[in-house]
Amino acid sequence: MNTNKQVKAFILIIIIIIVAGIISLVLYQSKKYSGTFFEYSGFAVHKVTDGSINEFRITFFREDDSQPFTINSRYDPRTLEEIKIQSNIREDIVKENLFITMDPNLSSKAVIAFAEINKYTENPFLFNLPTYPALTTKVENNDLPVISCLEVNQTTAVILFKKGNKNEIYTENGCIILEYIIEEDLIKLADRLTLTALGIMKP
Repeated sequence: MNTNKQVKAFILIIIIIIVAGIISLVLYQSKKYSGTFFEYSGFAVHKVTDGSINEFRITFFREDDSQPFTINSRYDPRTLEEIKIQSNIREDIVKENLFITMDPNLSSKAVIAFAEINKYTENPFLFNLPTYPALTTKVENNDLPVISCLEVNQTTAVILFKKGNKNEIYTENGCIILEYIIEEDLIKLADRLTLTALGIMKP
């Protein structure tokens, strides 16, 4: 009799654990996935939410690797296609070191753009490329190096944030220029650059 009670109690505990697990999974999915799913150039894309922030989770396969890899973009790649980008931009990025240089008067949006690029370039499973912030002019009591496009060579890559009258990505003598109209555009340009370098978007 006691054995039967123990078996029933054990089964009840297992059922409770399974139900709790299913409920937790449903709650997690409803929090993380918005229900928006689409394919982009053969890649699976989910729109995900984290509080008030929306991102696009893209699943792809790296070269010679059968395991899927997932990255998050702040923007829907379809909305970034309007940004022109020069072909073979990856060749000017992937060297021994990368500096991302900007005007010291830029706001936190430029810092976010730097972080968007850095999270991929320094990722050991993607580019594994040492990436450093830099400034275009010297600032007192600031230890960041002063870097310009003149520092580009066979081992050093440079990305320059440049204010202009268009949103476009191009190179000048091997230096990668992210030309932006307003600072918010820098984040879009950063995502366009990295998604293209990863082969998810086409030039």
